Amino acid sequence: MKSLTLNRLKNYPFDVTESINQLRVNLSFTDKDLKRIVITSSIPNEGKSTITLALWRSLAGIGKKTLLIDCDLRRSQYRTECQMSTEDVFVGTAHVLSGQNDIQDVIYKTNVPNGYMIPVTSLINNPGILLESHRMTELMEQVYDVFDYIIIDTPPLASVADALTVLKNADASILIVRSGLAKKALVKESVEKLKRTGKPLLGMVLNGVDTSARGSYYYKGYGDYYGNYDPDAQKKGKK
Repeated sequence: MKSLTLNRLKNYPFDVTESINQLRVNLSFTDKDLKRIVITSSIPNEGKSTITLALWRSLAGIGKKTLLIDCDLRRSQYRTECQMSTEDVFVGTAHVLSGQNDIQDVIYKTNVPNGYMIPVTSLINNPGILLESHRMTELMEQVYDVFDYIIIDTPPLASVADALTVLKNADASILIVRSGLAKKALVKESVEKLKRTGKPLLGMVLNGVDTSARGSYYYKGYGDYYGNYDPDAQKKGKK
């Protein structure tokens, strides 16, 4: 198997790490068959990729064989932000979906123990056809039995339909919401879009809330499988 080094990984403060750990624990309470999880947001800059990467590391850190599939083919930033390097030919998501490479060619073992990744190695303006192809179905089927968790980073819902397309071949989703950025109506619209796929919405993560009084930076807005989430909960003082 190919190797990939992530030369720059953030060290989070204790309260942030604990909140990510709680998110991981919440996942353990869901149906064990829900392994392929799409993570998305309503709009850019809500912290989607940061939380995706942190959750991936947290799952791998407890010994779960975890694969991160980067499906944000339009504007992925992992390659530069994590300063990825490899001695192998650097191919990724687009290469397997276009048929240029086999699945085993694009799965990398990383320097994060138990952490594996299918990266985006070059950006694509219109990846919709690739994400809807039979190769995407084959990819998601083949990784299901190999990994304990498959975490899938996808573009924001308000911009393009990529996340909903990927979710057709996944098991469930999580919605990232940044406090003070996404409007209530837009969050509700995102929830409805995800629910219409027929796949469980495991919940939301409300990001960027200053909850220092409670000793946590991330607020976990987990509802039931279908995302019974109240965007006004922060104003009401509810959890």
